[in-house]
Amino acid sequence: MKLLVKLRKSTRNKPKAIAGTAGAIVSVLGKLLSALENPSTPAHIKALTIGAIGYILLPLDLVPDFMPVVGYADDLASAAGVVTAVGIYSDFSLEKLDAYIDQMEAEK
Repeated sequence: MKLLVKLRKSTRNKPKAIAGTAGAIVSVLGKLLSALENPSTPAHIKALTIGAIGYILLPLDLVPDFMPVVGYADDLASAAGVVTAVGIYSDFSLEKLDAYIDQMEAEK
Protein backbone atom coordinates (compact mmCIF):
# COMPACT_ATOMS: atom_id res chain seq x y z
CA MET A 1 0.00 0.00 0.00
CA LYS A 2 2.87 2.37 0.76
CA LEU A 3 4.11 2.10 -2.82
CA LEU A 4 0.66 2.92 -4.20
CA VAL A 5 0.30 5.90 -1.86
CA LYS A 6 3.73 7.22 -2.80
CA LEU A 7 3.12 6.84 -6.54
CA ARG A 8 -0.34 8.39 -6.35
CA LYS A 9 0.77 11.34 -4.21
CA SER A 10 3.54 12.14 -6.67
CA THR A 11 1.24 12.13 -9.69
CA ARG A 12 -2.35 12.98 -8.79
CA ASN A 13 -1.98 16.76 -9.10
CA LYS A 14 0.07 16.73 -12.26
CA PRO A 15 -1.34 17.30 -15.77
CA LYS A 16 -2.94 14.20 -17.26
CA ALA A 17 -0.29 14.00 -20.01
CA ILE A 18 2.40 13.61 -17.37
CA ALA A 19 0.50 11.52 -14.85
CA GLY A 20 -1.35 9.28 -17.29
CA THR A 21 1.06 6.34 -17.36
CA ALA A 22 1.86 6.54 -13.65
CA GLY A 23 -1.84 6.78 -12.81
CA ALA A 24 -2.57 3.74 -14.95
CA ILE A 25 0.19 1.80 -13.21
CA VAL A 26 -1.20 2.78 -9.78
CA SER A 27 -4.67 1.69 -10.86
CA VAL A 28 -3.50 -1.66 -12.23
CA LEU A 29 -1.29 -2.41 -9.21
CA GLY A 30 -4.08 -1.40 -6.84
CA LYS A 31 -6.55 -3.76 -8.48
CA LEU A 32 -4.02 -6.60 -8.49
CA LEU A 33 -3.05 -6.10 -4.84
CA SER A 34 -6.69 -5.81 -3.78
CA ALA A 35 -7.52 -9.12 -5.46
CA LEU A 36 -4.42 -10.73 -3.95
CA GLU A 37 -5.52 -9.70 -0.44
CA ASN A 38 -9.10 -10.91 -0.95
CA PRO A 39 -9.54 -14.31 0.77
CA SER A 40 -12.16 -15.39 -1.79
CA THR A 41 -9.75 -15.04 -4.73
CA PRO A 42 -8.96 -18.56 -6.05
CA ALA A 43 -5.36 -19.79 -5.83
CA HIS A 44 -4.85 -19.88 -9.61
CA ILE A 45 -5.98 -16.24 -9.91
CA LYS A 46 -3.62 -15.28 -7.06
CA ALA A 47 -0.76 -16.99 -8.93
CA LEU A 48 -1.55 -15.00 -12.09
CA THR A 49 -1.77 -11.85 -9.98
CA ILE A 50 1.65 -12.41 -8.41
CA GLY A 51 3.14 -12.96 -11.87
CA ALA A 52 1.59 -9.76 -13.21
CA ILE A 53 2.79 -7.71 -10.22
CA GLY A 54 6.30 -9.10 -10.69
CA TYR A 55 6.26 -8.25 -14.38
CA ILE A 56 5.22 -4.67 -13.64
CA LEU A 57 7.72 -4.10 -10.82
CA LEU A 58 10.78 -5.86 -12.22
CA PRO A 59 12.80 -3.57 -14.51
CA LEU A 60 13.91 -6.38 -16.83
CA ASP A 61 11.17 -7.53 -19.17
CA LEU A 62 10.22 -7.60 -22.85
CA VAL A 63 10.64 -3.83 -23.23
CA PRO A 64 12.96 -2.40 -20.52
CA ASP A 65 11.24 0.06 -18.17
CA PHE A 66 13.98 2.67 -18.54
CA MET A 67 12.64 3.48 -22.02
CA PRO A 68 10.24 6.43 -21.59
CA VAL A 69 6.53 5.61 -21.99
CA VAL A 70 7.12 2.49 -24.12
CA GLY A 71 8.89 0.75 -21.23
CA TYR A 72 5.74 0.73 -19.13
CA ALA A 73 3.31 0.20 -22.00
CA ASP A 74 4.16 -3.51 -22.26
CA ASP A 75 3.78 -3.87 -18.48
CA LEU A 76 0.30 -2.39 -18.61
CA ALA A 77 -0.68 -4.41 -21.67
CA SER A 78 0.44 -7.67 -20.09
CA ALA A 79 -1.33 -6.87 -16.84
CA ALA A 80 -4.56 -5.78 -18.55
CA GLY A 81 -5.70 -9.35 -19.15
CA VAL A 82 -4.98 -10.33 -15.57
CA VAL A 83 -6.80 -7.24 -14.27
CA THR A 84 -9.84 -8.32 -16.26
CA ALA A 85 -9.66 -11.76 -14.64
CA VAL A 86 -9.23 -10.39 -11.11
CA GLY A 87 -11.73 -7.56 -11.47
CA ILE A 88 -14.49 -9.42 -9.68
CA TYR A 89 -12.18 -9.99 -6.69
CA SER A 90 -10.96 -6.38 -6.42
CA ASP A 91 -12.64 -3.38 -4.82
CA PHE A 92 -9.80 -0.92 -5.53
CA SER A 93 -10.39 2.48 -7.10
CA LEU A 94 -8.27 5.60 -7.46
CA GLU A 95 -11.06 7.54 -5.75
CA LYS A 96 -10.79 5.34 -2.63
CA LEU A 97 -6.99 5.72 -2.68
CA ASP A 98 -7.31 9.50 -2.99
CA ALA A 99 -9.75 9.57 -0.05
CA TYR A 100 -7.31 7.47 2.01
CA ILE A 101 -4.44 9.86 1.14
CA ASP A 102 -6.59 12.90 1.99
CA GLN A 103 -7.51 11.34 5.34
CA MET A 104 -3.84 10.59 6.11
CA GLU A 105 -2.84 14.16 5.27
CA ALA A 106 -5.68 15.61 7.38
CA GLU A 107 -4.51 13.60 10.40
CA LYS A 108 -0.98 15.03 10.22
